[in-house]
Amino acid sequence: MTSDKLPYAADAESPLKDSELAVLRSQYEKEDPYPSLQTKFNYAWGLIKSTSRDDQQDGVRLLSEIFRASPDRRRECLYYLSLGHYRLGNYAEARRYNDSLLEIEASNLQAQSLKDLIEDKVAKEGLYGVAIVGGLAVAAGVVGGLIMRTAQRKR
Repeated sequence: MTSDKLPYAADAESPLKDSELAVLRSQYEKEDPYPSLQTKFNYAWGLIKSTSRDDQQDGVRLLSEIFRASPDRRRECLYYLSLGHYRLGNYAEARRYNDSLLEIEASNLQAQSLKDLIEDKVAKEGLYGVAIVGGLAVAAGVVGGLIMRTAQRKR
């Protein structure tokens, strides 16, 4: 990741402090069972920025609810759904939501920056996958060679 991406996709890497999330959670719980749309959105945003995977999953769930129920908030939700899936490692979903946002707002700098981050992660994970498969193939070849050599000695 290069520093020129940080101003726009800072949300992708900067977690929310526990005390800040506690404020959002308290407001959400105070309004429960019918929190306002803004309170629900703020809490979902905070959950996505949490370091806890369970919180991030809850944030994505809440944003999905808002996305389905409130057409006027869909544009906002697209970015944070993409960000949430990115943080969870669901890069295909992150890409799908981000691409949808870029279709609506091609010049959105946050979405462009997040797209670069998603593509970087996909490329890195693809390289890791290739390295793992390659390593397994080499190991299988070595083990196979040893088995063959042992079988030939027994003859």
